[in-house]
Amino acid sequence: MKNFIIVVFVSSLLFAQQKQITILHWNDFHAQNLPFQVKSKNKATNTDTTFFVGGSATMAAYLKKYSVESPNVLTLNCGDDFQGSPISSITKGKSQMELMTLLKPDAMELGNHEFDYGRTQLSGYFSAAPFPILGANIMDASAGTSFARPYIIKIIDGVSIGIIGLMSPELSTLSIPENVMNLRVANPAATVNAIVPELKKQHVDVIIALSHMGVQEDSLLALQSPDLDVIVGGHSHTPLFRPKNVNGVLITQAGARGRWLGKIALTVDVTKDTVLRAFAELIECRSADLPPDSAVAAKVNALEQLAAKEMNEEIGELKSDWKRGRGESNIGNWITDALRSYAGTDIAVQNSGGIRKELLAGKILVRDLWEISPFGNTLVTFSVDGGTLRKMVQHQLSINDDFCQTSGLKIVYRTVNGSRLLHNLKVNNLLVKDAASYSIVTNNYVAAQSKKYFGIELLPEHIHQLQVTDRDVLIETVRKQKTINSIIEGRMKEAEE
Repeated sequence: MKNFIIVVFVSSLLFAQQKQITILHWNDFHAQNLPFQVKSKNKATNTDTTFFVGGSATMAAYLKKYSVESPNVLTLNCGDDFQGSPISSITKGKSQMELMTLLKPDAMELGNHEFDYGRTQLSGYFSAAPFPILGANIMDASAGTSFARPYIIKIIDGVSIGIIGLMSPELSTLSIPENVMNLRVANPAATVNAIVPELKKQHVDVIIALSHMGVQEDSLLALQSPDLDVIVGGHSHTPLFRPKNVNGVLITQAGARGRWLGKIALTVDVTKDTVLRAFAELIECRSADLPPDSAVAAKVNALEQLAAKEMNEEIGELKSDWKRGRGESNIGNWITDALRSYAGTDIAVQNSGGIRKELLAGKILVRDLWEISPFGNTLVTFSVDGGTLRKMVQHQLSINDDFCQTSGLKIVYRTVNGSRLLHNLKVNNLLVKDAASYSIVTNNYVAAQSKKYFGIELLPEHIHQLQVTDRDVLIETVRKQKTINSIIEGRMKEAEE
């Protein structure tokens, strides 16, 4: 249903039957059940300020505050609540379902990381959840049915709201294949456009897409599905401090890890099934500004006690902040160096998207490594000749999504007509020879998605399993090194000549 979002009140609408609806939303929480520290630059003093944000009990407190203060509240979660902290991995997501039961969203859209413990484990949570779990375009290919509930209709103060859940079409490349076996993801716009007539027959006033696809895909959806009024999104971890308006559709997203709570104020004309006005904002969930919700805090504490002694062990000291990046990063350099040293290979490769947390200088706890590398991926090795290695690196240079961190490689490229082209390539400071063989260590997810990351197909018989998780290797490396000062080394750079 087409909406028109306007900034000022139009006098001709004064007599319309108007209702106020508030949407509170969060996404990509990644089991960040405890508050975490962030650093912010004070522009006036040019000094850094650190403070704590997020955590389940803090999020619950902010939800409660704005639910009380705001009219007619709808709460929505856009997925990836699983995976990111030790307790999520230990309980295979059960911890997050128990906490979500206390936070009580009106609906949750599945994220790709909800599948990290397997589709069977995930579907086992559906019947016990006291809130609907959505995924209209996730199809069970073997059964020919939707894997999750396609949509719900929620009526608030006489306003009928249709909420459609949508998963990223890239689910198969975002998960280890066996975790999403026999699942396929249908085209999001086609899915929405097929459901809209059903919703109109039931006289809904507002149509919302609850999306775990990322801002770019959400923008495309808005162009292809103009009957939508609002897209509440996740997946790309984008804090949209100013919402997008694409084709008359409001698009919002609230960052990640519970740092922000999204709030949308809608004015709806229920006689014309039209959104008259919309205002969206992000509220930073600073831990010091609101007392934590006591019931949620007690639950978090009980869960954390399951492994508190092990997780809170101090094992090293970090001299410089570990920072992530789309290109070379100092944390990526340290991780890949650790993996290469352990495996004894020529090269190590780590997908940047698998590095889930930055860390400020200071003490390093076991917990930090669990949160930096939460997936429990196992290490694998394989070998390629120099010609294939060149092709793999050129493929990496051509992609923007999830560029890999490396160790053992020195990559020099040229930019020609906006494209990065490999200029020369060294392994262990020696130019690569096409006929030579080079050994590589990476994690089992990257190996399973070799076409995505390297542009080549790796056959199972060519992959050697090391039977150790990347996380365990990183923990033991910190124990051995004790004091760590990681730097950017220029492992990939543009040719100057």
